[in-house]
Amino acid sequence: MECIGKNEINNKLDDFKNHLEHADRMILSAKFGDGKSFFLQKAREDKIRFENYDFFTIYPVNYSVAKNEDIFEYIKRDIIIQLKERNVLDKIDIDALFDSVLDFADLSSLVSFLLSFVAGGAFYDKIIKKVGEVKGRYDKKKHTADKFLTVFNQIRGCIYEDDAYTKLINAAIEWMGNDHVTNGPEWNAKKTVLIIEDLDRLDPAHLFRILNVISAHLEDNKRPDKVGNKFGFSNIVIVMDYDTTHHIFEHFYGKSASYEGYMSKFLSEEPFRYSITDIALTELKKKIIEDVNIDEILFSNMEILNRKLKELSIRNIIRLHEFEISTRIRRNYIGRSNDMLFSTSLPIFKLILYMIELGMSIGDMNEDLVLRDEYNEVEYLNLLYPLYALINNNSQMEFVTNKNGSKIGVRVSCEKKNNTIISIRTDCFGSYSMKAPSIKTISRKYAPILKYFGTNLDMACLNQSDNYTIDYIPKIKLG
Repeated sequence: MECIGKNEINNKLDDFKNHLEHADRMILSAKFGDGKSFFLQKAREDKIRFENYDFFTIYPVNYSVAKNEDIFEYIKRDIIIQLKERNVLDKIDIDALFDSVLDFADLSSLVSFLLSFVAGGAFYDKIIKKVGEVKGRYDKKKHTADKFLTVFNQIRGCIYEDDAYTKLINAAIEWMGNDHVTNGPEWNAKKTVLIIEDLDRLDPAHLFRILNVISAHLEDNKRPDKVGNKFGFSNIVIVMDYDTTHHIFEHFYGKSASYEGYMSKFLSEEPFRYSITDIALTELKKKIIEDVNIDEILFSNMEILNRKLKELSIRNIIRLHEFEISTRIRRNYIGRSNDMLFSTSLPIFKLILYMIELGMSIGDMNEDLVLRDEYNEVEYLNLLYPLYALINNNSQMEFVTNKNGSKIGVRVSCEKKNNTIISIRTDCFGSYSMKAPSIKTISRKYAPILKYFGTNLDMACLNQSDNYTIDYIPKIKLG
């Protein structure tokens, strides 16, 4: 969906980068389904604007059933796996890392974890060799102070924990934050950003429990006087709907509890608010109007269709913007006999397909396609005429409409190509046949024909029930 809100997205990306430069802890706030993940993906893909940034992402929804003391262990392992994907682990000083770990059991746990997903090679061999070198040193273990520190450093979930996993992450993040010209290919320093995603997907009962675990480990217990985080990331970004979480917080803790005070530990500036849904929806409406070739006023007054559009999430807006009508049409014509064929590219059939994609029922379609006072009658006739002509086997008719308080005749003619009607043309004139039917009569009689089309139309929405299978429309007696 490159064309939807492109300028707006670029402006927001600039604002987001500016926010990152001034806030080491921030909340990216938008309503559920409003495109937060889409926006962050754009940031990751923007190698020019975010050239000096590297984004890591964790998903706490994966830990929602875990015990508190296990949550942070899962977070560390997820980060380490992403470090391996960036080929950073084999760049750090393994000797210094191993020497800094106070407990051999702790080191063994880390080594076992690394070897579980690191393929054989230089890094693998380096780990195995180093473990053998240091084991004897741990067996002679030093003085009481080290043993005392070890107790606290290895307690899972403890705010003072500084185990081998944490030390490895610290070393890797520190390496990424510096320039390197001698250790393999040249590496330019990166600002590392940890994104904590999809908090909106958490059950409220788990949301604050996990936030509490995260907040306990945001602080660097070695430098409690400074804002930062124990892993050394340049930025922490929490992705959630700040305002909705406010309501949930008050429900759990009462209105007297200070939500702003609670959230201040996650923020060093006001939340970064993001939404592209309105812009994307406007672009989608333009696309449908152009695809269908329908009058804009007529389209805008189809109440149910427009309500369905407003209910779409950004993901479904993207899906519909990428929707190709040709993928949902089985035949290039529809008709009741060889001498009365209508192209399925006519506006009414395209519109029906968009209605199907929006999940509109046959009743919804009928309601929107019955003439309303807000509709332009001539434009309405231009849209609905193929339904009338299919039943009456007549490709040229005269009708009567009320325009500016007086009756005016409307002549409808059809352009054919290869014996198939490919366009409808309406012309107004002053005189008309007294027997000409009114457009309102056409509306009342022929819009409900969709009840029949809904189950027998010779084109199909392929991701729904596959039962639209008829080659012609038999004559139907309408009431």
